[in-house]
Amino acid sequence: MSEPVLPQRFLDLAAAVRAPKELSAEGLRARFGDPAEVRLAIGQVWRARWEKISLLVLVLAIADREVNAVPVTIDPPGEDAASLVVDGDRTAFGVESTVWAGLAGPVPLRVLDRVVDLWEPDLVAWAAEMANGGTPSVPAGARQGTVPASVFDPSEEVRAELEDDLDALREAPGLPEAGTEKVVSLGALLNGLPDLPVLGAALGVPQPEVMRILRGSVPLKPGQVEAVASATGLSVDAVAKTVRPLPAALVAAAEHPRWRETWIRRAKRLGVSEGEARLSGGYGTLALAARETGGAEPDWEARLRQFLRGEDLDGSDA
Repeated sequence: MSEPVLPQRFLDLAAAVRAPKELSAEGLRARFGDPAEVRLAIGQVWRARWEKISLLVLVLAIADREVNAVPVTIDPPGEDAASLVVDGDRTAFGVESTVWAGLAGPVPLRVLDRVVDLWEPDLVAWAAEMANGGTPSVPAGARQGTVPASVFDPSEEVRAELEDDLDALREAPGLPEAGTEKVVSLGALLNGLPDLPVLGAALGVPQPEVMRILRGSVPLKPGQVEAVASATGLSVDAVAKTVRPLPAALVAAAEHPRWRETWIRRAKRLGVSEGEARLSGGYGTLALAARETGGAEPDWEARLRQFLRGEDLDGSDA
């Protein structure tokens, strides 16, 4: 399940059997619209992806930064007593799909990649009730899964891999969200008398960038926390606490899957990871809003679009 090609192979298999137009890029756009304008909805099946991990999930409920979802598998086959095996004619996949209701749990919005199907309410209701410990009636065009014959049954391996993949997706780095704690800037922690050349050499950035880091207007990147700690004698924990978190509303907006393709393109353009591209974009948006709105609560969606203007929002260089 951890192979990056597997979920695409799921879609390729289904497309070859049943509905190539529905599952093609053109077909998905015709069914669900522009990915940049996508609206999350209960009953959607999404491809969730981060680095080498990728799987399909059925959305049961929606929160600000995550969905409650259950994994769905097409190939290899597998099932257990808490799963539902859905006939191919009830989905866009055209082949049997297994809903693993026993593995229901939170999936971060930031790992949702693309919506590939929308299932009917009776299938969603079955998964939700089973996940909550109920004994729902099996919908038409489906059957309840059976207990694996032994611990060596291939279904046991499928389930174990799903559990590992879900854990990995939940660990995908998210944006730092502001809480109630007060954040002290790195400059204040150093009593306003940092050795700029030493910090610049440790971080590998020019002096103007060092000044922005000291003020907290840009975040320390992965690895820079340890570099600052080594150069200043501060503890890693103390330096980490100087990173200014982002407003919760900005975090929720930036991690919405409608921005996923934008962050991926930005990462490729800048030669950084997707997490770093989103992190720097979040802080850039925060800085833009601070300059333009003063103390008023900004429209974060509008500010994201403004900051990323020219960042290839529509798939072509601006």
